[in-house]
Amino acid sequence: MIDDFFFERSRERIKSLQSNGQRPLLLWDESKIEKSESWFLEGLCSVESCKGKRLTKIRKGFYKPPTQRICVPGFHWTATLLSALGQTPSVCQMSWWTSRGKYQEVGTNIIFRMLKKLHKTIGSSVLHVLDRGYANAWTIEWMNEFKQDFLVRWKKTHLLCHSEKGTKQTHLLARSFKAVGRKMLRDNQRKISKYVTIAYTQVTHADFKDKSLWLIIVRDKKSLQPPMYLLTSIAITNTRLAWEMCHSYMHRWNIEQTFRCSKAELGMESPRLWFWENRLKLLAIVALVYDFLLMLLRNWSHWIPLFLRHWCHRTGNRYRNASIPIYRLRLAISHVLYTACCACQTSG
Repeated sequence: MIDDFFFERSRERIKSLQSNGQRPLLLWDESKIEKSESWFLEGLCSVESCKGKRLTKIRKGFYKPPTQRICVPGFHWTATLLSALGQTPSVCQMSWWTSRGKYQEVGTNIIFRMLKKLHKTIGSSVLHVLDRGYANAWTIEWMNEFKQDFLVRWKKTHLLCHSEKGTKQTHLLARSFKAVGRKMLRDNQRKISKYVTIAYTQVTHADFKDKSLWLIIVRDKKSLQPPMYLLTSIAITNTRLAWEMCHSYMHRWNIEQTFRCSKAELGMESPRLWFWENRLKLLAIVALVYDFLLMLLRNWSHWIPLFLRHWCHRTGNRYRNASIPIYRLRLAISHVLYTACCACQTSG
């Protein structure tokens, strides 16, 4: 029921964005819910620990940590957000699945079912934005089968075909193309501004040579970071479209913030329910709460600062410079509900 609710809301918002002349973006990504101390919960499977990877990062002055993967019990999590450039996202789909036992599922099946549903009800009016984990042949195959536009961050070692340069690895092919534009961009994650250049060319994939694709190369002018390669099915005919694709991929960071907020603020890793169906219901309810907070930020942007100032006031440079409205908004609503409950008990 909650999945259908999210999808109907997303379909209505897609129509609204199109009527306003904006390109709808579907942001895809995967994460894990780690239950490192649990053994007997229903549906547990092996997942790579993000916490373990972070804690064993090499730091100066300490011994060399283990280099092998750290796997713990947990569940897989596939999420899709609907957004547009300059817009606050909304939840389109959240699925939790396991790769073992009675409720065994394959992650690619979730993507396949979602693309099939979009093709039947909406058509090819959205742009799917995906990270490097989706940089493979089956992503291109399924997007072509369901006639969906996509933008994926491509891996530098994957092969691409060019009409003049031949078949080469992406990073070797990209060396042949000079920049056609440059711009100063703000890196919100690292809190720095930097000059980047952009180039693009038409390519094909070795397995789908009848399908034209476009490769966009984004380079840091000072070479502080390696180039970023974006592969899209949208025809890039000018620099403006190339920059739009670059900004669309940068907008994908919102789904990373979704995982962080859901785990740290909404406590999705905290419940220890025994049964799989009960856990899915609780996580779906939490997803509704998160979507409600996003809806408040999207529709009440002028009212939110006044509300936060009264019910979740903060001082200091850290809170003036940090962008954490959804965390403070949840806390402010909690304060309002607590005050209302106390007032009802006192009057009663």
